Amino acid sequence: MSRFGLDGFRQINRLREVLAVLARYGFAELVQQLRLGRLLPSWARKSPERARGLTTAERVRRVCEELGPSFIKIGQILSTRPDLLPPDWIEELSTLQGRLPPIPFADIEQELRSAWGDEGWHRLGRFDRHPLATASIAQVHRGTLDTGEEVAVKVRRPGIQEQVEVDLRILKRLAQLASDYLTDLARHDPVRIAEEFSESFRAELDLTLEGRNLERFRENFRSRREVRFPEVYWEYTSETVLVTEFIGGSMALTPPETLDEQGYDRNRLARVGARAFLKMIIQDGFFHADPHPSNVIFPEPNLVCFIDCGMVGRLRSELREQILGLLLALIERNAEEAVDAFVSIGRAPSDLDREQLLRHAERFIDRYHGVRLENLQLGEILLDFVRLIREHHIALPPDLALLAKALITVEGLGQVLDPEFDMVSEAEPYLRAVLRARYRPDRLAMRLLGRVEAGGAETQAIYRDFRSGLRRLGQGTPIQFEFRQLRNLEQELDRASNRIAFALVVAALIIGSAQLVQAGAGPVVYGMPMFGLVGFGVAAFFGLWLIVAIFRSGRL
Repeated sequence: MSRFGLDGFRQINRLREVLAVLARYGFAELVQQLRLGRLLPSWARKSPERARGLTTAERVRRVCEELGPSFIKIGQILSTRPDLLPPDWIEELSTLQGRLPPIPFADIEQELRSAWGDEGWHRLGRFDRHPLATASIAQVHRGTLDTGEEVAVKVRRPGIQEQVEVDLRILKRLAQLASDYLTDLARHDPVRIAEEFSESFRAELDLTLEGRNLERFRENFRSRREVRFPEVYWEYTSETVLVTEFIGGSMALTPPETLDEQGYDRNRLARVGARAFLKMIIQDGFFHADPHPSNVIFPEPNLVCFIDCGMVGRLRSELREQILGLLLALIERNAEEAVDAFVSIGRAPSDLDREQLLRHAERFIDRYHGVRLENLQLGEILLDFVRLIREHHIALPPDLALLAKALITVEGLGQVLDPEFDMVSEAEPYLRAVLRARYRPDRLAMRLLGRVEAGGAETQAIYRDFRSGLRRLGQGTPIQFEFRQLRNLEQELDRASNRIAFALVVAALIIGSAQLVQAGAGPVVYGMPMFGLVGFGVAAFFGLWLIVAIFRSGRL
């Protein structure tokens, strides 16, 4: 097991457990393809009972559930990546929310005493033993401080960090094996994806990061009275415990008819929530990446509150400009510029068929051209866009994939609250404002200045490299050059030289045969020297062979 870089029996046993669960749900062949079949128990060769009657997506979801918190979280992260998985997988993995049994209260108390000490624990005036919510990473309880404030206490699962590190190490190694042995998966760069998952997972383990996310949202929405985020009590907050203001009210999961009975304006709530999210992505570049209904609360009839901000997305200004460029290209029906935007936003494979992507982009644009604004479904457009990207194996930035899933979720929630809700119409004023700002003289001047500065920096870099090369030559230091695609060049040179040699042989046969005919040497057949006729026949055969080979290569 040294090749896996796993230290200790715990890691080895965990790997065996992961492989056994995969085999139990019908993935034994996959384990064999990863060259790990020797680690499977003997029963794994039999037909798995648990896999019968289940789709592949359902089996993957069951695997995640059985392997516990780490893999449940990995499944949840995967459910936010429509660029990697088809819609039925996304829908299935999205059901992984809240499927874990609650953490025993004794473990919760021990974790709080460890974080606060006995004095801090006694500062709680009240602490509910029964959790408000249980998730893969943490559990939330309601409590009251001795000063009277009602709080929500989020406690990280005891021992989860150690378990996560083991599982992430296994995940990375499995990703490396997939890259080595599974051609279809290798083109998606599974090692990079595993690293992205690891980074996202570790960030959610540190509850102080979620506290900082809440503080940033509160600052961004300081002037928006209809949108709230809970206040953080930093004196109680640590890496393992997050204490925030408790916000009551009806959740977005509440049936619409119940909200009506309670006096809520569902139409207004849908628009407030949508506009808040659009502000996050278009103006702030910092958005809630998991706005599913259990994370949205309505404290008052016209007030929307977002909670559980552990998973966030960031859109740097450059990426927002690229997305805007894509929207402009789609609006103007310019497929060429749309393809350029696809490639600049994502990471295109080396074998990208640009002509095919261009044709598909034209079909994508034509599908929505002329459709009335109120009839457009943003979720449907995004799914089609992601499907197009996935079909051409273009890797989206993780935050953009999060954005696509979050936008679809927000639009779906808005339509549950108000069947006539139109996300595109809500987004139109924001997009028009951004477009106007894009063409303001000061913005144009800033973009031009930025390109000039970037060009100047590149020119300086080229000059520095050139000067460094000259200095090394002057000092007698050898300079190495890297020639890419050298193997292809060698093959082309071999092919060309072989054809030249073949043509010389044919020419020599023709000249030699002509001399034999002229000299009249050897036996005579039909009045012609036989050796000369044979030479001409061989030369004709090889000459035709060479001509056919050149035609078939397409390089006449």
